[in-house]
Amino acid sequence: MMKKHLLFSFIAIAGLLLFAGCDKPTKNYPPVDANLLIGTWTATDQPTEHWRFDTQRSGETWDTGDDVQEGEGTQFNWSTESDQLRIDLYGQMGQHVYYDWTVTHQTTDTLTFKDIYDLSRTFVKI
Repeated sequence: MMKKHLLFSFIAIAGLLLFAGCDKPTKNYPPVDANLLIGTWTATDQPTEHWRFDTQRSGETWDTGDDVQEGEGTQFNWSTESDQLRIDLYGQMGQHVYYDWTVTHQTTDTLTFKDIYDLSRTFVKI
């Protein structure tokens, strides 16, 4: 009886370890076209939120809902690799925050991405 219990426990633990090692499958999207990012974008779910991507791989984000206008916002640098877009924000107090986004759809006037929490957002070029 004790051997049967130990065997069952061993099989259960081995099964858990096997499933814990499995990654969920990821979908590969087309590579980000950096040239299409250049310009100013606004969020469809929050039209006061703006992101401006410049050719030097820098930019600025601001929210007119918080009474912040272009030129008063937070500066950032950006880079792309495959279907990934990384935003490195630099706050007024020197703090560094970054976002890693998976671009799932990109056209000349629409940008959709998923964040690390698998939440999707869409932006349109203005």
